[in-house]
Amino acid sequence: MAWPDFARGLSIVLVVLLHLFVLHYIYFFYGSPGSELVSVVVDASLPLRMPLFFLVSGYLAARALWRPWAAVGRRRVWLLVYLYGVWIVLNALFDLARERLGHGGSVDPVRFVAENLIEPQTALWYLYALVVFFLVTRLTRSWSLGAVLALGIAASVVGTTFFDGLPQHLLRSFVFYALAARAPQIIDWVASRTGFAPLLATAASYAALTTLYFVTSIDFGVLLVAGAVGVALGIQLAVRLGAKRIAAPFRYLGRHTLAIFLVHPFVFVLVNDFFLEFPEAAEAIRDRPLVVAVYPWLLLAATLAVCVGLEALATRIGLGFLFTLPRFRRKAAAR
Repeated sequence: MAWPDFARGLSIVLVVLLHLFVLHYIYFFYGSPGSELVSVVVDASLPLRMPLFFLVSGYLAARALWRPWAAVGRRRVWLLVYLYGVWIVLNALFDLARERLGHGGSVDPVRFVAENLIEPQTALWYLYALVVFFLVTRLTRSWSLGAVLALGIAASVVGTTFFDGLPQHLLRSFVFYALAARAPQIIDWVASRTGFAPLLATAASYAALTTLYFVTSIDFGVLLVAGAVGVALGIQLAVRLGAKRIAAPFRYLGRHTLAIFLVHPFVFVLVNDFFLEFPEAAEAIRDRPLVVAVYPWLLLAATLAVCVGLEALATRIGLGFLFTLPRFRRKAAAR
């Protein structure tokens, strides 16, 4: 199936665009020509971004819920735990290096690592979430589907209404992962409804619900319903477009989401440091309406290319352990 890779590729592009906007763009170019378009895309994709990613992740993990732990633990848990630990350390070392070069504030790398082992404070929270979601869904596999969904819906409404930060992300997103992992047949049913009329109805509903959420600021379930309609729209688009040749870049990105999630925040921090060191460069971009209008989209494409390029380079030069869990060969028993 091509559509899951396309859907994950679409999700990761939207996530990177969000981080480009909040970590970099608003500090240097907000209010410039083209900034309204970036803002609209970021806001409009809020109900869709992470729910679609977690739904596809749950869908692909459905069979693993019922397989022996020895067959699934490495890929579904230990890989993510390992990468989380490695990249938290790399984040700490990166911040320490920036401090030594005169960028950023004071850094205590030991405290940074310790705090993030207890509670994620970086974009790596999604690795933490994937582990938690898989374990919870596996531990509750004897529950009825209705009970699991009731728990997920209640958690989503409570999380988006009363919490912020990591608790909100986890509580809001679990229901999408659990639904797809426990009932992949529902996802298959949605994927089979890709005619023009169903697609148009889903898109119109998503637009209406997203507008309602932003115009009224009413939550208490609105964002959850918008997310449910949004993931249905994402699936329908992925099925209709995913196998086409023009969708190949999205499918490729969808197969490299881990590397993109791990690397992309570093790119934006470095670009920020560059513009702070050379403010005339940012000024030159702002002074050219066409350049500043295409700038965020060019940076988005460049960032994605850097992420997958670094993964490929690391694998080629023997640093593949930065992106995958090494396999340790057991010594052969003495004869």
